[in-house]
Parts: sequence; C-alpha cells; structure tokens
Amino acid sequence: MSPLRVLGLALGFVGVAFLAWEQVSFKPGGDHAGLWAVGACLVATLCYGVSANATRRYLANVPALTVTAGSQTAASLMLLPLALWQWPQTLPGPAAWGSALCLALLCTAIALVMYFRLLQRVGPTQAVSVTFLIPVFGMLWGGLFLHEQVSARMLVGGAVVMLGLALAVGLLRWPTREA
Repeated sequence: MSPLRVLGLALGFVGVAFLAWEQVSFKPGGDHAGLWAVGACLVATLCYGVSANATRRYLANVPALTVTAGSQTAASLMLLPLALWQWPQTLPGPAAWGSALCLALLCTAIALVMYFRLLQRVGPTQAVSVTFLIPVFGMLWGGLFLHEQVSARMLVGGAVVMLGLALAVGLLRWPTREA
C-alpha cells in the first residue's frame, strides 16, 4: 500500500474513534457498555480486514454468489445452536418475520454478493475501507429518522472519516509538480 493509502486508513480510524470517544467510559466502576461496544467494533473491523485478504487470496476464482452462499450457510450453522438456546416462548408475528426476511435478503444476501464482487474487482483495501462509512451513515440515519442530535463534534468526526476514505481509495492524491 502506498503511504497515502495508509494515511487514509489511519485518518478513517481516527475519525471513527473521534465519533465514538464520548460514548466510552474509562472511569473505574463506571458503565463500560460503550467500551465493550467499541471493542466489538474494532474486533469486527479486524475480522473484515483478515477475511477480505483471505477471500482475495484463496477464493479469487470462485464466483461471488458461491462465496456468499457458502459464508451465509456457515454463519447460519454457527448461529443455530444460539438461536435454539434463545428460542422465544411466543413466536413473533408475520410482520416481524417479514422484516427479518427482508433484512436477510436485501441487507445481507444481496449486499454480500455486491461486496464479494467489489472485492474481486478492486481488492481488499478499497472494498474494506467503505466500512468506515458505517458510523457516518449511522449518524445520518439517526439524525434523519430518529431525530437524534447531530453535534459539531460528530460532523467533524464524519468529515475526518470521509477525508480518510477519499485518501484510502485514491480519490484524493498528493499534488504533483510538472517538470
């Protein structure tokens, strides 16, 4: 990776940390739920990076639909024991099942097919770097649909994330001098 892309990834990370910083408590005896949440996000980010590189290396010639089907089947089998253990006494209604089905098909299956195709076309760095947009869009949707307060601090953090992403994917480059 070029130094500019490394800088972009680092800036994206700093922007996400800046967005999450106020939600984390480091006080002894305090509520550490935010710290656990940020830690889980960092572990998920690490897993994205490792899996993207492994997918690119070992599954480069496998169609995206096949990789998606395999990954979702494996994930379903891994989650099945937990689902059975936490099975509710009363089953959800048709609206809840319909919502879950829409999430499964639209937000997971189709999104993963698109992701694995993107991974094959542009490589792991660019494909994974778009995950920096998750907190920015979370902030946007929270403000638009849930009427959550969007502070100046959040806007600055989002701008840092966007700058880092633009550098990481090559939308912004160092100015060059012509001889």
